[in-house]
Amino acid sequence: MNGDELVDSQVIECRGLSRNFGSRAAVSNLEFNVSRGAVFGFLGPNGAGKTTTVRMMVGMLRPSSGSVRVLGLDPILQGEQVRSRCGVMLDNVGLYERLSARQNLLFAAKVARLDAALGRQRVDEALHRVDLWDRRNDKVSGFSKGMRQKLGLARALMSEPEILILDEPTAGLDPANIVMVRELLVSLAQESGRTIFLCTHLLAEAQRICSRVAIMQNGRLLAIGDPNELGEQSLPNFRLRLSGANSDKVRTLSLPGGARLSPLGGDEWRVSVAGPADIEGIVIALVHEGIGIRAVVPEQVSLEEQYLRLVGGETNG
Repeated sequence: MNGDELVDSQVIECRGLSRNFGSRAAVSNLEFNVSRGAVFGFLGPNGAGKTTTVRMMVGMLRPSSGSVRVLGLDPILQGEQVRSRCGVMLDNVGLYERLSARQNLLFAAKVARLDAALGRQRVDEALHRVDLWDRRNDKVSGFSKGMRQKLGLARALMSEPEILILDEPTAGLDPANIVMVRELLVSLAQESGRTIFLCTHLLAEAQRICSRVAIMQNGRLLAIGDPNELGEQSLPNFRLRLSGANSDKVRTLSLPGGARLSPLGGDEWRVSVAGPADIEGIVIALVHEGIGIRAVVPEQVSLEEQYLRLVGGETNG
């Protein structure tokens, strides 16, 4: 199957994808698809296998087993074609310190074999897009980490890629520039069905802009889906406002399903239940104990809460 025969809805396909380094499995039996036009978030702590997966996607690493297809192409056998249709920004931006920002991009345009006039046009457009136009003639050696990240993003944009693969593009950016990059990525995804594959540790940003996310740990896929729906895979939470409740008594109550109330402060408590219907039995049990119920409010589990539950509280990277 070639790129022209690719089913429109799937632009990245991983099937049983694995990569070992000696006896260590960096990625193990990975299975997922990315749809055209999606902003796909790839989340996980340091060492989860995110960067290894990206390197296999662009043909920099050969899988130990399984397969990955990008735009219907094999990145090992057709790596040049894959990279010509993808804009890639890895964790190491790899810029030339003695060149200016514009010279770095002009050199990249030449390597990509862009026509000279078109290359200059794309370079200038990319510099404007990432808000580096005023620093275009400054040498990269004087750039902060955040500015280097923005220049790396500009370089990835120059080929007008069908897929933009970004590894921590907001690392080192201040809040204002994080917002700028977020808005840029959303607009890019809306242009001609461009797909964004985003490795990020900013969970709130991922929930805000990603249409799907995958959560990795120790090389394995733990969860995948709509970031706003992943919380439904966890036990649902309810916030209860009680009256006439003795804290010690509430903590030791025997409730249906072995549920336990945890204090939130004041007269508010939280309980996790096996299913929404079970909250009725808990309310009845509390009333039976002479505890007044002033409010029962369902809580949506955020992507961050679900992430921490799945990875056991590890920090991301």
